[in-house]
Amino acid sequence: MYVRFLRSSLPLLLVFSVALIAGCPGNGAGGGGGNAQDNAANDNENDNAAPPIGDGEYYATDRPRLNGVEYYVAPDGDDANPGTLESPWATIQHAADTMEPGNITYLRDGVYHESVVTATSGTSTGDIVFAAYTNERPILDGTGVDANNGFIVAHDYVVLQGLTIRNWPENGVWIEGAAFPFLIDCEVYDVSYGIGAGEGTHDFVFDHVIAHNFDLYGFDVSPGSADCYNGIFWQCVSHTGRDPEQNVDGFALGHGDQHDFRFYRCHTYGVYDGFDISSRDSMLERCSAHDCGNAGFKIWQDGVQLVNCLGYESENANLELDWDGEPGTVTVQNCTFAGSGAYNIWIENSGDTLRMYNTIVAGGRGIAVAFEQQGTRQYQGDYNVFHNETERAFVVGYEDEFSAQPLDAWRSHSGQDAHSISAASLDELFVDPQTFDFHPAQDSPAIDAGSSDNAPANDFDGTARPQGSAVDIGAFEG
Repeated sequence: MYVRFLRSSLPLLLVFSVALIAGCPGNGAGGGGGNAQDNAANDNENDNAAPPIGDGEYYATDRPRLNGVEYYVAPDGDDANPGTLESPWATIQHAADTMEPGNITYLRDGVYHESVVTATSGTSTGDIVFAAYTNERPILDGTGVDANNGFIVAHDYVVLQGLTIRNWPENGVWIEGAAFPFLIDCEVYDVSYGIGAGEGTHDFVFDHVIAHNFDLYGFDVSPGSADCYNGIFWQCVSHTGRDPEQNVDGFALGHGDQHDFRFYRCHTYGVYDGFDISSRDSMLERCSAHDCGNAGFKIWQDGVQLVNCLGYESENANLELDWDGEPGTVTVQNCTFAGSGAYNIWIENSGDTLRMYNTIVAGGRGIAVAFEQQGTRQYQGDYNVFHNETERAFVVGYEDEFSAQPLDAWRSHSGQDAHSISAASLDELFVDPQTFDFHPAQDSPAIDAGSSDNAPANDFDGTARPQGSAVDIGAFEG
């Protein structure tokens, strides 16, 4: 069960809307992680609901774990001071060098021109916490600093809360081989790389973290000398690559044996690849990717689930299954993919399996669903809605081609989509596709046309399913 934990310590209020994953999704439509809801995001949500998909075990966090020792840093302070509210230190690094497990340092408002490297690990009973003072926003700025990275977390049980980090030639935040790091309510921008984690970093939470205006990635978790695992991205945003010619990722999970990550209500746009996921047994829930130079969702490994996700207007594909050399299964449940350049969905290799149910694939200006190689036995799908701007709705090995109007020939060829339907136009399907409002139109064929099997309890907005006699197809319930 998901629990929202509030911890207040004058003058700090840390709000953790997180749940640590004890079990993540497998590669079936009914296996794996959780569909926890956040009451603060939408009044329609029910924290106690047990959704049929993503039904994992969760435990609430009681972090930060503090022992009552508080320090203070301010731009007009002095490191010779005792570090109190009245006589604060001047540098965050001095605080990092002094702190012990269970200590918290409050950072007062202002700009800090320094690079910070953690010096001590917290423990399971006492965190190391760097937090903005109440209603203030300290800024870690790399202008004029002889260092590449803003904040380096190289120790366990470190919490960063309420920080703005900007103007660094490499990472705004770099996390190296750390266990249980938490980033909450932070913003990183005008950097080459946003927030990076590697070298076996695990059991991390990024909660309400924003990265924007970067060169190569907003968020990246890559293995290095050891694989990373057990990570949560909770309502994070990554947008705007500074160089449109670069292969810029919004959220990237690097290649290796990385596993068990969860993205919940994360959003990305204005990058090359939105979600570039090279980790197995991971879930993306109520996430969106749009206006990406290549793919909105690029999936490489086995056991990845997309639930209640929205992808639209990416140049190459809204969903792309890339071949990593090993067979894998991607499950797509109650998603909406609308408008695309070359493909709406592209499957590179016949060794990968796509399972797709209650999903809308519409508005493609090229091919709706492209199988790069011959054979469709790797596709399993039903209760979907298909629409395409061209006759090339389904293309198999660039030899066999089928229209979405009607679906009879596609059903006969694939043996799938027995209950799937076609839509005549985007206007028939959606409230206002021109303004990217993909809620179902009043008489949309997607309304009450879905299956309740494995349908998530709530939709992209948090509205309960079903609202009518049956579940609607797509990410939104009418």
